[in-house]
Amino acid sequence: MNAFSPIQVPLIQVAGAYPDIPNDDYHGREICPAPSISSTGLKKLVGAIGLQTKGATPRHYWEGSALNPNRRPQEKTDALRLGSAFHDALLLPELWQDRNVYHVTPEGFSRSKTKAMAGEIADAEAAEAAGCVIVSADERDQIDAMVAAMRANPTCDALLSDGRPEVTLAWQDKETGVWLRIRPDWLRDNLSCGINVKTAADASHNGFQADVTKYRYFMSAALELDGIEAIMGKCPPLYVHPVIEKPAKGWQLGDYLPVALWTLSDDDLAYGRALNRRAIQTFADCLSADRWPSYADEPAECGVSPWMRKTINELIGEEA
Repeated sequence: MNAFSPIQVPLIQVAGAYPDIPNDDYHGREICPAPSISSTGLKKLVGAIGLQTKGATPRHYWEGSALNPNRRPQEKTDALRLGSAFHDALLLPELWQDRNVYHVTPEGFSRSKTKAMAGEIADAEAAEAAGCVIVSADERDQIDAMVAAMRANPTCDALLSDGRPEVTLAWQDKETGVWLRIRPDWLRDNLSCGINVKTAADASHNGFQADVTKYRYFMSAALELDGIEAIMGKCPPLYVHPVIEKPAKGWQLGDYLPVALWTLSDDDLAYGRALNRRAIQTFADCLSADRWPSYADEPAECGVSPWMRKTINELIGEEA
């Protein structure tokens, strides 16, 4: 099939690149002919292979996946709302400008001002009932400033040109047969690099390095590059995170917003591929057995941490 042929319904039957699958469908339902998993799911499954953190187990994955017929809708936190709005403003500006999608409340808006802002409150409630995302005037200004800062960086602006945003790629893993899917922020026409835009409280080297580690961005990058190669026949030689530092408290229009372009090394991507491979196998095994273990379903050792052991050993050594 043509790599970018449009589809009539948001349901994937064969491996390929699909530009027209709505974001809500991608995240909210099963879009492949069999259970599929994205990078977000793989990160939860690494809890089964020795990298367990809160909420990272096969059972946690199952609870929030389309496999669970009674799963709860994802909570729309402010961070998710604003993050999604920023991505739309940067990558899908026509969506950001559509007031049937985003409703911007006026300056000084408050639902507690029931008399002074009765009309504005009614407008916001009607927009909310119609499914619009509510954004305050201050939030709109900050998002527009973040977009302007990224576009003012010539390299960043060039990277986010000549391509398509939010293309869904889906394929079957050769080793296990399970379906995998990705949704790159921006898929360049020449496939010169993989791109994932990020916001960060700290866009400095140390700050973003901590985010790469904590949120396992290297796993997402590795899966994205492998998916592009599987569908497009070419693996981009580089992976770039264009990062914008989020406005801090007290920020005002005109204040500087740092932009950084951070890449991942071949070693980082190799780590990501290694963890993805083990997580994909875990997904296949769980599907086959229809068993999704949690933290410790049977008795398992959990005692003194390595750093405390080291501290105690040093203390014992000093007293000996």
